[in-house]
Formats: sequence, C-alpha cells, structure tokens
Amino acid sequence: PEDLPTYTQLRVGSVSSRLHVPFVGQVSTLRLFLNEMFTGVIQTENDEEKGHDGNAIVTFSFHEDQVKVTTGKTRGIATVEWEASPLGDVLADSVVALLMHAQSSAASIRLTSQPCGHQRKVSSSSEENEDGDQPPSKKLREEKSQSTTESRLRLIHNTLLEQFKNVEATYESRVGTFEIKTDAGLESGSLADDDVLICNVRVGFEDDMGIDSKITVECNDGKLATNIQD
Repeated sequence: PEDLPTYTQLRVGSVSSRLHVPFVGQVSTLRLFLNEMFTGVIQTENDEEKGHDGNAIVTFSFHEDQVKVTTGKTRGIATVEWEASPLGDVLADSVVALLMHAQSSAASIRLTSQPCGHQRKVSSSSEENEDGDQPPSKKLREEKSQSTTESRLRLIHNTLLEQFKNVEATYESRVGTFEIKTDAGLESGSLADDDVLICNVRVGFEDDMGIDSKITVECNDGKLATNIQD
C-alpha cells in the first residue's frame, strides 16, 4: 500500500467505524468481561469532560488503540470505535456481543445486584420471643446477608475456574481464599514440567451486604497478579 501513491494515482486512506450500542450495565462489570476476553486492555478516564451522571467518561482500548469502547458519555449508550479492517471488524463484533452479554448474563446480574435497602419498623416486644431467641424475620435477614456474601465468593471462584484449571477455595465468614496453580505465567512464560506457579487470592467483604470488598493477590508473577486483581 505504501507504493500506491508512487506508481499510481491512487491514495491510501483508512476508514473509521463507530457504533452506538445500548448498555445499562456497570463499568466494573464491563471491565471484568473485557479483561476475561482480551489481553492488554487499557482503561482511561476523562476527568475534564463529565458524563451524563456527572462522573468521568471511561474508555477501554486494546489492539494498539485500534478498538475503543466508551461508556458514560450518553445515558444508556456505549460507543464502539475501530479502524475498519478484517481483524478490526471481527474484534468489534465480539465487543458488541460482549456488551450485550455483560448486562444480561447471570454472572453480571449477581455482580451488580444489591439487596433491598428498605427498612421496616419492628416493635421492641417482637425482637425476642419468650425463649430469648431471635425472631424469624431477623434470622431470615441474617441468613440472606450470609447467602449474599457466600454466593458472590462462589461466583468469584467460578470465574477463576474459567481462567485456570486448578483453583482451590476456602470460605470463612465474609472472607474467601483462593489458591491458583498454573504451569504458565505472563512474565515467566511456560514453566518446566515439574514447576508450578502458585498465586494466592484473598477476597474479604467489609459487611454482610456483599458490596465493598478488599482483594489482595500474592504471586511471583507480577503481571499475572495484576490481571487477577483487575
């Protein structure tokens, strides 16, 4: 293509494509799904230009910035931009499918779901029954809180199992510990037959609501640890 202007009267140009896709999901969910499917995803936030909700506009780019996904600029819309090419068109198609999957799959619903925050008045006399036990409604709320954190920890375990073959999970109250064993890393590459790379992941929720959590990853492969934490 570089020789066309020299030997012919043709000019070489590029075609940029843009597609607006309905998206009402969370940015964190989209980030997780993009990192699961693609490598080298770069996230940038434009603090100077605010979106429809007052937050910064978030852009995800990969494949040497030839494919970009922008969210937050228009309410309920994600913009996909790419340089038209056989490879770029295939990547753009997969991104559109991922956007639809990220807001409708069971995994995304579990990640973004929140328990009802409405409170009901409970009389002091019903807080404890004659035997000193907690009322059934209070027990039910506690069981729901425990089931929320446990289900999200198990969801994280299932997500890790999709990426790694050997993942052992240990649950204790609101904390989940996952031991990942793999024979290849991002920095270390493929290991010898007898060598195993071990990464320890600890996820702890701050309360029974299962919304805010702290994630720590210990691994000799720094790049792999960063991808797991993201």
